[in-house]
This record gives sequence, C-alpha cells and structure tokens, in this order.
Amino acid sequence: MLGVGVGAFAWALPTVAATACPQCYGLSDRGGRLYADSDEARYRQLLDEADRRITAFYGERTSTPRVLICTTAECYRRIGGGGEKGRAIRNWSLMLSPAGANVTIATHELSHVEFHERLGSASGSVPDWFDEGLAVLVSDDARYLKPAGEPDRCLVPYEQALPIVDADWGDATHGGVDRPYLLAACVVSRWTAANGGSAAVLDAIAQLRAGADFPAVVSVPR
Repeated sequence: MLGVGVGAFAWALPTVAATACPQCYGLSDRGGRLYADSDEARYRQLLDEADRRITAFYGERTSTPRVLICTTAECYRRIGGGGEKGRAIRNWSLMLSPAGANVTIATHELSHVEFHERLGSASGSVPDWFDEGLAVLVSDDARYLKPAGEPDRCLVPYEQALPIVDADWGDATHGGVDRPYLLAACVVSRWTAANGGSAAVLDAIAQLRAGADFPAVVSVPR
C-alpha cells in the first residue's frame, strides 16, 4: 500500500515517503524492519527492550511497524522529522531522532503504533491526552512518573493534573512544552491502576472497537 505513489508524497509527506522507501532517504536495511543511517548494534538492543516492554504491557505485540533511526539532525529532517525526539506515523512506522534513539522514546512511539493498531478505525475516538499518557506509562518514563510499584505514580497532585482532560492537546504542547505529558501520565496511570492495570486498557480497546464512546469507557474521577 505504501509503495503506491511514493513520488507524489515525497515533497508534501516525506514521513510517508521515507516509510515506504527508507533507502531513498539514505537509510540502510539493518534487518527486522529496522532502517538506519548507521550500523550500530545498540539500535537492535534498544528495539528488543522496547518490544519487551510493549509485550509486558499488552501480552503480545500485534503491530509490525518499520523503524527509522537517524544519527544526525540532517538525516532526521530529511525524513520529515522536526524538533521532537521521535514520531509515530499512524501504525506504519516510527522515527527516532539522534536524541530519541533510546529505549524510553522507542517504547513511547511503539506504544502509539501498537495502540492504534489494536484500535483500528476507532483510533480517532481517543483523545490525545489518553494516547500520550498511555505511551508514557507503557514506556515507564521516569521524567513523568514515579517508579513502578509506588501506590501513586503521579509527580503532581492529581487535582492539578485533571485539567489536561479538557485541554486542547495542540495548544497545551505548543512550543515544545512537555508538562502536559506529566499531567496526562498522572491521569492515565491513576485510571489504569484503579481499573485493573493493563487489562483495563485491553478492555477499553475492545469496547471502543465495538463502537462505545470514549467518555463512557474511560471515566476519570473528578
């Protein structure tokens, strides 16, 4: 599917074109759907660990995205990246910048891909705050959550985190502000813990795929 009309996308959507033809953008096939501009053994190691974290949360991994890794900012810009550390392209691929080539960011982006793969056409019904908060939780990002095992993983009082549920994610994160990730992670981790852990997320996915409305499936305490 991605191989059709690559030339037409190359200017307007370089991320899609690079996903379809990584070699066209200077990335070499490193095996196992990994493409990079440098043959570093640690890339395979970090992806194996990211896969382990996804599997630990979901029980198995159903998505099979291509992974594009750049060791230079120039390479990352060429494939359509910006100032972010990484980016998921729907459920097709994930891109990692030089600063994002680590286990935490790889798992975060792979969480988006896995979540969208499982949701299918219901992906559009999930608000960004939940998608991003879930990715922080699955990646166990110590920047935004207390260590696993803590009774409450929030780094801010829950009441301070709640407004993110009603905020516009694009506005909240404008200019590269990352505090919304901390707030979303707090709300999602609290909801997940209160509803049975990862099983609650799997049940929510099943209900959303069946046509349920997100607010009815994910009801956060106010």
